[in-house]
Amino acid sequence: MHWVFLTLAIVGEVVGTSLMKVFVSEGYLLAGTIIAMLAVGLSYLFLSRATIRIPVTFANAAWEGIGMVLIAFVSYLWLQEQISMIQATGIVLSLIGIAVIHRGYQQEEELEQEAV
Repeated sequence: MHWVFLTLAIVGEVVGTSLMKVFVSEGYLLAGTIIAMLAVGLSYLFLSRATIRIPVTFANAAWEGIGMVLIAFVSYLWLQEQISMIQATGIVLSLIGIAVIHRGYQQEEELEQEAV
């Protein structure tokens, strides 16, 4: 269930950030801000639930990193924003960093299981 909470946290961040951009660019500053605050607030709630079982180091890296990647894709596909090669490289490096952190998390779990 903790992975579901982490997924919901990531989705909340992506939805909140993306809708904020849409509403604010259409002139709905207050509505955009309120919707973003609600979505990101729910995102933090789900993130806190996820960290009951997932280490904060991995949960936060995944939440921020995967959220950033998804926001970049939403911005490119839906908001017609451009992604430069340097930005794409940063996205790839972020994903590699998340994978390395996740591997460390898995290794830590394996060591704990061996100790039992």
